[in-house]
Amino acid sequence: HLPGGPRAVARWSSIFIPTLISAIGDQDEVWGHIGLEALFHATLQDTWDVVYEDIPHIVTNDGPVMAIALQRLSEWRNGIGSTAVTVFTNFMSLQDDVKTDEDRKGFAESLLVNLAFLYGNIMEDGKCERPFQSDLIIQVLVQHTCATWGAIDSHRKRTYAKGALSLCTAAACISPLSSQHG
Repeated sequence: HLPGGPRAVARWSSIFIPTLISAIGDQDEVWGHIGLEALFHATLQDTWDVVYEDIPHIVTNDGPVMAIALQRLSEWRNGIGSTAVTVFTNFMSLQDDVKTDEDRKGFAESLLVNLAFLYGNIMEDGKCERPFQSDLIIQVLVQHTCATWGAIDSHRKRTYAKGALSLCTAAACISPLSSQHG
Protein backbone atom coordinates (compact mmCIF):
# COMPACT_ATOMS: atom_id res chain seq x y z
CA HIS A 1 0.00 0.00 0.00
CA LEU A 2 1.27 3.40 -0.95
CA PRO A 3 1.65 6.12 1.67
CA GLY A 4 -1.27 8.53 1.39
CA GLY A 5 -3.78 5.87 0.36
CA PRO A 6 -6.25 6.78 -2.39
CA ARG A 7 -4.77 10.27 -2.84
CA ALA A 8 -1.42 8.71 -3.78
CA VAL A 9 -2.87 5.92 -5.92
CA ALA A 10 -4.75 8.42 -8.08
CA ARG A 11 -1.46 10.04 -9.21
CA TRP A 12 0.79 6.97 -9.19
CA SER A 13 0.39 5.69 -12.77
CA SER A 14 -0.58 8.93 -14.44
CA ILE A 15 2.05 11.28 -12.98
CA PHE A 16 4.53 9.62 -10.60
CA ILE A 17 5.65 6.74 -12.82
CA PRO A 18 5.94 8.88 -16.00
CA THR A 19 7.94 11.48 -14.03
CA LEU A 20 10.23 8.80 -12.61
CA ILE A 21 10.73 7.15 -16.04
CA SER A 22 11.49 10.56 -17.55
CA ALA A 23 14.09 11.25 -14.86
CA ILE A 24 15.70 7.80 -15.17
CA GLY A 25 15.52 7.90 -18.97
CA ASP A 26 17.49 11.15 -18.95
CA GLN A 27 20.34 9.70 -16.86
CA ASP A 28 23.55 8.32 -18.32
CA GLU A 29 23.08 5.07 -16.40
CA VAL A 30 19.68 3.37 -16.52
CA TRP A 31 20.53 -0.11 -15.29
CA GLY A 32 20.74 0.79 -11.58
CA HIS A 33 24.20 -0.51 -10.66
CA ILE A 34 24.76 -0.90 -6.92
CA GLY A 35 27.28 1.95 -6.97
CA LEU A 36 24.52 4.25 -8.20
CA GLU A 37 21.97 3.21 -5.58
CA ALA A 38 22.24 6.57 -3.81
CA LEU A 39 21.55 8.42 -7.08
CA PHE A 40 18.52 6.24 -7.78
CA HIS A 41 17.22 6.70 -4.24
CA ALA A 42 17.66 10.49 -4.53
CA THR A 43 15.84 10.49 -7.89
CA LEU A 44 13.00 8.46 -6.44
CA GLN A 45 12.71 10.74 -3.39
CA ASP A 46 12.87 13.86 -5.57
CA THR A 47 10.12 12.47 -7.80
CA TRP A 48 7.96 11.66 -4.76
CA ASP A 49 8.46 15.16 -3.35
CA VAL A 50 7.48 16.84 -6.63
CA VAL A 51 4.44 14.69 -7.41
CA TYR A 52 3.22 14.28 -3.83
CA GLU A 53 4.14 17.60 -2.26
CA ASP A 54 0.96 17.26 -0.18
CA ILE A 55 1.88 13.75 1.09
CA PRO A 56 5.19 13.89 2.97
CA HIS A 57 7.05 10.58 2.88
CA ILE A 58 10.64 9.34 3.14
CA VAL A 59 11.28 6.63 0.55
CA THR A 60 13.00 3.60 2.07
CA ASN A 61 14.81 0.73 0.37
CA ASP A 62 12.39 -1.83 1.78
CA GLY A 63 9.15 0.14 1.36
CA PRO A 64 6.32 -0.13 -1.14
CA VAL A 65 7.34 2.97 -3.13
CA MET A 66 10.75 1.45 -3.89
CA ALA A 67 9.37 -2.01 -4.65
CA ILE A 68 6.60 -0.87 -6.99
CA ALA A 69 8.80 1.74 -8.69
CA LEU A 70 11.51 -0.85 -9.40
CA GLN A 71 8.91 -3.15 -10.96
CA ARG A 72 7.56 -0.38 -13.20
CA LEU A 73 11.10 0.61 -14.27
CA SER A 74 11.79 -3.01 -15.14
CA GLU A 75 8.63 -3.02 -17.28
CA TRP A 76 9.78 0.20 -19.00
CA ARG A 77 13.22 -1.26 -19.78
CA ASN A 78 11.59 -4.44 -21.07
CA GLY A 79 9.23 -2.38 -23.25
CA ILE A 80 12.14 -0.53 -24.82
CA GLY A 81 13.99 -3.79 -25.48
CA SER A 82 10.90 -5.46 -26.94
CA THR A 83 10.22 -2.46 -29.17
CA ALA A 84 13.81 -2.45 -30.42
CA VAL A 85 13.76 -6.19 -31.17
CA THR A 86 10.40 -5.93 -32.95
CA VAL A 87 11.53 -2.99 -35.10
CA PHE A 88 14.82 -4.73 -35.90
CA THR A 89 13.04 -8.00 -36.80
CA ASN A 90 10.64 -6.12 -39.07
CA PHE A 91 13.54 -4.25 -40.69
CA MET A 92 15.33 -7.55 -41.37
CA SER A 93 12.20 -9.07 -42.91
CA LEU A 94 11.94 -6.17 -45.38
CA GLN A 95 15.40 -6.78 -46.84
CA ASP A 96 14.94 -8.47 -50.22
CA ASP A 97 18.52 -9.72 -50.43
CA VAL A 98 18.53 -11.29 -46.96
CA LYS A 99 17.13 -14.80 -47.35
CA THR A 100 19.22 -17.28 -45.35
CA ASP A 101 20.44 -17.39 -41.76
CA GLU A 102 23.94 -16.68 -43.06
CA ASP A 103 22.61 -13.61 -44.94
CA ARG A 104 20.87 -12.38 -41.78
CA LYS A 105 24.02 -12.88 -39.73
CA GLY A 106 26.16 -10.98 -42.23
CA PHE A 107 23.63 -8.17 -42.58
CA ALA A 108 23.24 -7.85 -38.79
CA GLU A 109 27.01 -7.73 -38.35
CA SER A 110 27.28 -5.03 -41.01
CA LEU A 111 24.76 -2.90 -39.11
CA LEU A 112 26.98 -3.07 -36.02
CA VAL A 113 29.95 -1.62 -37.91
CA ASN A 114 30.18 2.04 -36.90
CA LEU A 115 26.71 1.61 -35.32
CA ALA A 116 25.06 1.97 -38.73
CA PHE A 117 21.68 0.95 -37.26
CA LEU A 118 21.49 4.39 -35.63
CA TYR A 119 21.32 6.20 -38.97
CA GLY A 120 18.26 6.99 -41.06
CA ASN A 121 20.08 6.38 -44.36
CA ILE A 122 22.84 3.95 -45.19
CA MET A 123 24.13 4.69 -48.67
CA GLU A 124 25.39 2.06 -51.16
CA ASP A 125 28.97 3.20 -50.48
CA GLY A 126 28.47 2.54 -46.75
CA LYS A 127 28.24 6.21 -45.83
CA CYS A 128 25.69 6.83 -43.08
CA GLU A 129 23.43 9.88 -43.03
CA ARG A 130 20.80 11.27 -40.64
CA PRO A 131 22.23 10.15 -37.27
CA PHE A 132 19.72 9.01 -34.63
CA GLN A 133 16.93 9.03 -37.20
CA SER A 134 16.64 5.31 -37.94
CA ASP A 135 13.26 3.63 -37.57
CA LEU A 136 14.71 1.81 -34.58
CA ILE A 137 15.57 5.01 -32.73
CA ILE A 138 12.34 6.75 -33.69
CA GLN A 139 10.12 3.85 -32.59
CA VAL A 140 11.96 3.45 -29.28
CA LEU A 141 11.70 7.17 -28.60
CA VAL A 142 7.97 7.01 -29.38
CA GLN A 143 7.64 4.17 -26.85
CA HIS A 144 9.62 6.21 -24.30
CA THR A 145 7.50 9.31 -25.00
CA CYS A 146 4.33 7.30 -24.38
CA ALA A 147 5.78 5.97 -21.11
CA THR A 148 6.55 9.52 -19.96
CA TRP A 149 3.28 11.14 -21.00
CA GLY A 150 2.06 13.19 -18.04
CA ALA A 151 5.50 13.60 -16.46
CA ILE A 152 6.40 16.69 -14.47
CA ASP A 153 9.82 17.86 -15.66
CA SER A 154 9.93 21.46 -14.52
CA HIS A 155 11.96 20.62 -11.39
CA ARG A 156 15.05 19.24 -13.16
CA LYS A 157 17.32 19.69 -16.14
CA ARG A 158 16.24 17.59 -19.13
CA THR A 159 18.86 15.67 -21.11
CA TYR A 160 16.45 14.29 -23.67
CA ALA A 161 16.36 10.57 -23.06
CA LYS A 162 20.08 9.77 -23.07
CA GLY A 163 19.40 6.67 -20.99
CA ALA A 164 16.49 5.56 -23.18
CA LEU A 165 18.74 5.90 -26.23
CA SER A 166 21.43 3.82 -24.54
CA LEU A 167 18.85 1.09 -23.81
CA CYS A 168 17.82 1.17 -27.46
CA THR A 169 21.43 0.91 -28.60
CA ALA A 170 22.09 -1.99 -26.23
CA ALA A 171 18.99 -3.82 -27.45
CA ALA A 172 19.97 -3.27 -31.07
CA CYS A 173 23.47 -4.59 -30.45
CA ILE A 174 22.20 -7.62 -28.55
CA SER A 175 19.36 -8.50 -30.96
CA PRO A 176 21.60 -9.43 -33.91
CA LEU A 177 23.84 -11.42 -31.61
CA SER A 178 20.93 -13.37 -30.15
CA SER A 179 19.51 -14.06 -33.61
CA GLN A 180 22.86 -15.59 -34.56
CA HIS A 181 22.63 -18.09 -31.71
CA GLY A 182 18.91 -18.83 -31.77
